[in-house]
Amino acid sequence: MKLLTAKQKVPNKIIIPLEDLTHIKSMTPLKELLDGEELQNPIEVREHVISEVPRYGAMGIPYIEKKYSVWRGSQRVKAAKELGYTHIEGVIVNG
Repeated sequence: MKLLTAKQKVPNKIIIPLEDLTHIKSMTPLKELLDGEELQNPIEVREHVISEVPRYGAMGIPYIEKKYSVWRGSQRVKAAKELGYTHIEGVIVNG
């Protein structure tokens, strides 16, 4: 496990596997992280209940559900993936 930790100490911080996370893939990675700076804040995510019944999207393609979706921090997630991290620190937000 290669974990990207946040500098800011936040209560209820969790470790999230990047493979369990949906994010905006078209975002550009956060330049500061790519340049070697520390992650300042944990990402904010929403937690989802994964359906036991298979769901299908357009043209009958199976829909791949993930446990978390990024609420704030897609650029940080994109940079973490490019830098070879497997996990990132985050907090669950209600909304």
